[in-house]
Amino acid sequence: MSRVCLPSQDLAIAHTSDTHLGDPYGHPESKTALRKVVDKVKLLRSDYLVISGDVFDNQRVGEDAVGFFLEEINRVEIPVIILPGNHDLMNETSIYKRPIFDDSPPNLFIFANPNGQLISFDHIDFWGKAMDEHSPSFRPIEGMPKPASGKWLVSAAHGHFQQEDSNSGRSSLIFAEAISSLKCDYLALGHWDLHTDISQNNVMAVYSGCPMGVGGKPGSITIVELNNRTGVAWRQVFL
Repeated sequence: MSRVCLPSQDLAIAHTSDTHLGDPYGHPESKTALRKVVDKVKLLRSDYLVISGDVFDNQRVGEDAVGFFLEEINRVEIPVIILPGNHDLMNETSIYKRPIFDDSPPNLFIFANPNGQLISFDHIDFWGKAMDEHSPSFRPIEGMPKPASGKWLVSAAHGHFQQEDSNSGRSSLIFAEAISSLKCDYLALGHWDLHTDISQNNVMAVYSGCPMGVGGKPGSITIVELNNRTGVAWRQVFL
């Protein structure tokens, strides 16, 4: 997206997704990976951390996994923005509605509205739709607003990218044409395990990939630089 006047405040956003905490069989390194993410974010002195879905592997994970997550969020200190994905849905039985979250660290912010909502700070807005059902009818980026004057807009979405709008039967689809029409400064994607840049028409859109790594390769996170002079740029940082 090209903006006539960029916001005055420079910011650095750390972006990750798909930690799948609470799954010792399919994702045995999830706790270690999240700890590495927090360590790297603190080292790089990022201003915000966005986790684009599937923080937890399922709705039945034990309280120990939730407790560990909240401890790490408290340790990172900066604001952490969470988007529920298809493994940790924001529905009636959502893990995020457990009593343990009543005493969440003050730096934790969770999207709760399936129709989309803004989580706002002084110089930046975050937008996302909390997934309440992983189905073909759920469109993760539909209804995204334009950025407010003088503020950056970083949006989060959890879903499957598809080049063309076709009746594939897949759930939570994100189409290339829809991305190209967005007005956000950066689209932080989750759902794919591999780090993938799917930017369209100058709209930066990136799957961070899971921080555990895939196929023996090291995990990574994405660092997004929002700069008043040079605009928006991202880089992959290995853990």
